[in-house]
Amino acid sequence: MKSFRPLVALTLPAVLAAGCAAGGAPEAAPEKKTPAVVDTETSGRDVYLKEVPEPMALEPEPTDPKDPAAPPPAEPAGQMEDTTSARTTKTGTSGGRVVYNMKPPQGFKRYNAPGAYNVTKLIYPRREIFGVFTDQARNQIADRNALAKKVGMKPNMIKSFYGWGDGFDPNWAKRIWSAGAIPQYELEMHDPDVATLAEVAAGQHDEFIRGLARGIRQANVPVAFSPWHEMNGDWYEWGFCGPTSKPESNACKVDNDPADFRAAWRRMHNIFKAEGATNAIWIWQTNQIGARPKVGLKQFYPGNGYVDWLGVVGYYYRQRGWYHTFNDVFMPTIRQLKKISNKPIFIPEMGMDSGNRTKDVYNFLYNVAKRPDVIGFLWFSYNKPTEIDFRIDANAASTRTFKKYIQKAAFGFNPKTPTKMKYNARTHK
Repeated sequence: MKSFRPLVALTLPAVLAAGCAAGGAPEAAPEKKTPAVVDTETSGRDVYLKEVPEPMALEPEPTDPKDPAAPPPAEPAGQMEDTTSARTTKTGTSGGRVVYNMKPPQGFKRYNAPGAYNVTKLIYPRREIFGVFTDQARNQIADRNALAKKVGMKPNMIKSFYGWGDGFDPNWAKRIWSAGAIPQYELEMHDPDVATLAEVAAGQHDEFIRGLARGIRQANVPVAFSPWHEMNGDWYEWGFCGPTSKPESNACKVDNDPADFRAAWRRMHNIFKAEGATNAIWIWQTNQIGARPKVGLKQFYPGNGYVDWLGVVGYYYRQRGWYHTFNDVFMPTIRQLKKISNKPIFIPEMGMDSGNRTKDVYNFLYNVAKRPDVIGFLWFSYNKPTEIDFRIDANAASTRTFKKYIQKAAFGFNPKTPTKMKYNARTHK
């Protein structure tokens, strides 16, 4: 779908431009750009490159008119028409154009169980999601509120990671929703002796899944639900043992089949629907394909009827010489996703090292804001002891940079009124 992205103009020169909280690290070194790296580890974040790839120009990116996933050209000042929705953007109080994401397809309907919170409007929010993961051992709401004071905007999604067998606490979801954020539940399955995708697909874990569904239904608030993230990588036990994988990788020890992934996903989704847990928003969450370019994504896709958002996880690693522009980190994956489905694209986990955050934060937020198909992001704002301090507020300069740019575009909204057009740049309500 071709459309111009209504933008709150980031009126700065263009030259300024995954991982779970405990345990494994989700993103391997970019294989295509750096053939000198031998990928023998499960965590690509712990390996430094022997060869630094050629630096890439900062965005805005050149537009390829033949590429349906290419970003729109730079927009002229003043009003412009959004060809997707045939509406005209308006000038907001922040001094730039207020922007909106793609509208739902004509005739879009999503089944909603009787009495369940209807999440339909959240699936196509008008403004950008700004989510955050903070140290799960701490009070995440308090940490999110403290971060909000520093950057001038409250994140409207909070992520937590859970293991298979942990269950679902309705009160956890209610607390986050009451604080003005969407709870994001990331479900992992690390121990093959406890559960595997094949077992889930065969129905051996239906009771646990029913418990999850009932908990989510009992909470009766929107829950962004993501099982088995980054399935195209080989670093997780539910991942894929691909062409370049090593036998010692976690996925190769289990040897999952993409057909089992699809069947397990569909079975879980069907159980949720039967239990009335339609207040779950299903995120099918891939890792950016640079780490495993020979592993296609379509083989893992369960179908449009089982997915609400397409997800892509990616990190900027300028200090290590890995990918550090939106064009490098995300666009190859987005192009592949666009060939699979026209569902909204969400970036449910991202972060960056401190190589040059002035450029990289601008580069990232500018490109998220200008794409009508990308509905926002969730920052992995955590000082991971074994890796990098990914926190947004890792230092004063990083905090100032983020605060400046997050307020230049249409990020942030009240999840209870996701299609509301009015926006106050000072209060962000």
